[in-house]
Amino acid sequence: MSTEYSLDVKDLRILAELEINARQSNNQIGKKVKLSKEVVKYRIDRLIETGVIVRFHTVINYFKLGIVKFKLYLRLTNINKDKIEEIGQYFCQHQKTEWVAHTTGRWDMMIGFLVNNVNEFDDEIQITINKYSQFIQEKAVTTTLYLAHETREFLESKSGKKPTRVIYHTSKDSQEKIDEIDEEILRIMANNARIPITELAQEVKTTSRVCQYRIKNLEEKNIILAYNSNLDTRKMNKIFCKAIIYLSNTTKDRLNKFISYASSIDGAIWPQRVLGNWDFELDLEVENYEKFQDIIIDLKEKFADVIKNHEFCILSKEYKLDLYPNADRSGK
Repeated sequence: MSTEYSLDVKDLRILAELEINARQSNNQIGKKVKLSKEVVKYRIDRLIETGVIVRFHTVINYFKLGIVKFKLYLRLTNINKDKIEEIGQYFCQHQKTEWVAHTTGRWDMMIGFLVNNVNEFDDEIQITINKYSQFIQEKAVTTTLYLAHETREFLESKSGKKPTRVIYHTSKDSQEKIDEIDEEILRIMANNARIPITELAQEVKTTSRVCQYRIKNLEEKNIILAYNSNLDTRKMNKIFCKAIIYLSNTTKDRLNKFISYASSIDGAIWPQRVLGNWDFELDLEVENYEKFQDIIIDLKEKFADVIKNHEFCILSKEYKLDLYPNADRSGK
C-alpha cells in the first residue's frame, strides 16, 4: 500500500508544469515557478525517488496510426492473491496490452489492448480464456470510440495555475503513415518523455537534428499530443475510481451535454465513450469513496433521463500503463 507523501507548494507548482509539458527543461520550469534549475532537478528527483512520479509518458494518438483500443474486463473466481498476481503479471508482460489493473467492485481485472483489428484482439481473448478458463467467472469487452486526457485540476488549483483542458483523440481521427524511425522514436518516448534529444538520437541511431525535426513533425500531425507525468496519486491521498455507465436512448444534444458535464467534473482524468457491454466510462482521482459516491449521485440527478444504470471499480493495483504498443520500459 502506498504511503501518502506530503507535497508543498513548490512541489505542486513543479508538478503542474510537468502536467502541462513534461519535456520542459529544468531551466524552463524554474523560470515559471521562480526556482533555480538545480532546485527543480532536486525536487523532481525526490518526487521520483519517493514514487510520486512513476515516469514521464508521451501521449500518442495511436488512432491516427490505425491502432484500435479494446478493453477486457474479468470477474474471477476460485482465486487467491498468488493467482491474481500471476494473472496480473501475465498481462503486464503481454506485448499487446496497454493498461493492466487489479480492481475491487464489479470487475477484478481490467486489461487494455492496442491491436490492429478486431480479429487480432479476438485471437488474444481466446488464448486468455483457454489459459485461465477455470478462474474466469464472467468477461466483458469494449472498444474505445473517444478518449480525453484531462488536466489534473487539483494540481493547478493548489499551485495557482489556470486549468487547461484538451480533448485528445477519437476513433474517427484521420490516419497518418509513419516510417521505422518515427516508430522507434514513439516507442522510446512513450515511457520516457523527458529523454534528452542526444540520448534519443543515439538510441534511434540518427542525429539530434533529425530527431528534433521528426518529433516536431509528429506533433504537427497530432500523432504526439502531449508530454505528461504519470503520478501515483495514492501517495497524494487520492484513490482511482472508474464509473461504468449504461446510457439510455437519448438525443445527440443531450448525450453531448452529459459527456461534457462528466468530463468537467473535478477529478475526472480519462472520460471515455465506448462501444460494448456499456456506453461510457469515467475515470476519477478523488479523495475517498464518499466523494466518488457524491459525484455519481450528482450525475444521476442531473442526467436521470440519460443514465440507465451504473457500476464501479476501485483500483487496487496497477501493473502496467503503456500508451503505445511495445513501448520501451527501460526508461521507467
